[in-house]
Amino acid sequence: MLPRLDSAKELNRRLILEQIRQGKYISRSDIVDATGLSKAAVSSIVAELIDVGLVEETGSQSAAIGRPRILLSLVPQAGYVLGAELTDQECRVILTDLRAEPIRRLTEQVQPSDLSVDTLVNLLQNCVEQILVGIDHAQILAMGVCVPGVVNPSTGQVALSVILPWRNVPLAQELDQRFPFPVAVFSRGNAATWGERWYGAGQNAANLIYVRVGSGIVAGLVLHGQPYLGQGFGAGELGHVTVQPDGAICRCGNRGCLATVATVESLLSRVGRLLREDVNNPLWGKLDNNLELLSLEIVTEAAHAGNVVVQQALAETGRWLAIALASAVNLLNLDMIIVGGPMEQAGESLLGPLRSELSRRALPTHLARLEVVPSTLKEDAPSIGAASLVLHELMSPAPLPVLLPNFANKAGLFSLSN
Repeated sequence: MLPRLDSAKELNRRLILEQIRQGKYISRSDIVDATGLSKAAVSSIVAELIDVGLVEETGSQSAAIGRPRILLSLVPQAGYVLGAELTDQECRVILTDLRAEPIRRLTEQVQPSDLSVDTLVNLLQNCVEQILVGIDHAQILAMGVCVPGVVNPSTGQVALSVILPWRNVPLAQELDQRFPFPVAVFSRGNAATWGERWYGAGQNAANLIYVRVGSGIVAGLVLHGQPYLGQGFGAGELGHVTVQPDGAICRCGNRGCLATVATVESLLSRVGRLLREDVNNPLWGKLDNNLELLSLEIVTEAAHAGNVVVQQALAETGRWLAIALASAVNLLNLDMIIVGGPMEQAGESLLGPLRSELSRRALPTHLARLEVVPSTLKEDAPSIGAASLVLHELMSPAPLPVLLPNFANKAGLFSLSN
């Protein structure tokens, strides 16, 4: 077991581990060149990392001069982290290795009649117990949990959730009492954003916005490679940008929010309205003439089959999203927009109209290098993102300033034993 030493030693460990993690195979001399550390320091720390089972030697590579170089690689399953997403619809838990690769997944449905903190935390605890069956709990380094709403990750408090009826909920404190490993709490939008930034579609974008479109609409921002969270950690509430000043009342209390015209619920309503005007549409047969059977899955399947009514409804949704996103593009001059969440499965039937409307509303100079792409991580983005955020805190030489102040003292990657 490695003791946690002074900050300089800890930083050097992280520098070296980061080089090994980023490169599939790398030699000690490569690490010396990349970090500027001495050969002695690199050799000593690599020996420690091998001793605790985090790193292994994986063969050799011929060198132009001298003996072959021994190659090193991370041992991904030397430890595990958990990522969880807790919403009004489901509890999704993913167990990942040290490269944020999912090992196990588990999803349980939420009963919308009871969204109390105790009920949802009990459900989360049950899901975690199930997914860890047969896993040595000593190998679980930490868990990241994300929820829809405004979350202060430095305290783990959910300041406000419109989707969940929560206000000022000390969620991290509650979870600390339930689990034997450290837990950090994030907003769903920020977690999904960083999942995509590190392991998904946004790996090469320094300035991006991730938009999750489902029962609500939320975004996450990366500016100059760093998270932008806002003064009160509430940045990214794209769903509550006003797009219709005299529109319908949103559940936040405002009128005409994007969330009143571009969510899954509004899409299904729009499809139903158009179907009533087209009684010969083949989708009626799929629904057995019962609009109550209409679902996002049926809608997206019909869109891919070329159903004109469904494509018209999705095009309108895409245009509303573009109206809100054009302001973000003009203001921030982004590299990329990533569209995720349940609505993303509509594919180009949604993204094509979104791009077209964006081209009419954003500045040409800002559109020149802008990419609008679908999520790579799909519905796993929030849970993988939550896991990746705690992994980053454990492994990176430059942790993001978004976690609990005492998290690093509670969660130690270098306390793993063989």
